[in-house]
Amino acid sequence: MRNKKMLIAGLITVVMGISIVGCGNDGKSTRETESTEQVTEMEMATEEESEAEDIGDTESDGSYADETDYSDDSEEPTEFTMPVYEDFTLASGLSENYADLDNRAFVYNGKKFTLGESTLKDLIDGGIPFEQNSLNNSGNNVNKNYETDRYTADINDYVTMQFMFGNFTDSEQKAEDCVLSYVRYSHLFVPNPDYDASMNAEISEMMLDGAKQVNFSFPTTITKDQLLEKCSENAEVDGKIVKYSVDSEVYMGSSGYTFEFDDTTGQLKEVRISWLP
Repeated sequence: MRNKKMLIAGLITVVMGISIVGCGNDGKSTRETESTEQVTEMEMATEEESEAEDIGDTESDGSYADETDYSDDSEEPTEFTMPVYEDFTLASGLSENYADLDNRAFVYNGKKFTLGESTLKDLIDGGIPFEQNSLNNSGNNVNKNYETDRYTADINDYVTMQFMFGNFTDSEQKAEDCVLSYVRYSHLFVPNPDYDASMNAEISEMMLDGAKQVNFSFPTTITKDQLLEKCSENAEVDGKIVKYSVDSEVYMGSSGYTFEFDDTTGQLKEVRISWLP
């Protein structure tokens, strides 16, 4: 009986030992598994971050690669040029001499008007586009040896003409009967290198339009050098001003042509023609 109890006790001891060993192995296996899973998760996270960085770098590189530079450094600024009235032809009745003191005249839309001969009424009938305020004075009386006020006509937005008429008779007469004694043809602007291209284009267009409507013995796009090359005799040059004049046989003073040119380009800004008996 005693031996049987000892055998049972030994069996119990062996079983308990086996159980203890089994529990110890299970605990060690769990820690190793948890450690392995943590390492695996860290490695996966690192790989995902690395892949994300690679993708970001790729997208960043792509964005730079796709950028396009649309600037055109090869485009050059528009070259400055002055208008030239290439269709200029000498109108009928005008002199080949640019400053003919014996034939001071101009042509408007095909009709010739001569200083010392044509009257205010002739210019009105000839279609000169006088301002209405000027026309209101055409019936005024003008004393002998006097001139009228200036009559203004706009050829276009940038070209203007002004006129005066004189009473060189021995009695009073109406303004419309007085003879033409002064003509001024003026460009409000002439092209300039400091202006932008669009403004120069607009100015040039108006200058050429004026040249088509009003004709002198010279093209109204002329330069100072061209004038002196063509007509240097008896020229009085003072900077931008060139004059051709003759003394009056009746009155004190002189009359003739006065050309004024632009300081920068040398192109004609205005011309003034006067007449005295």
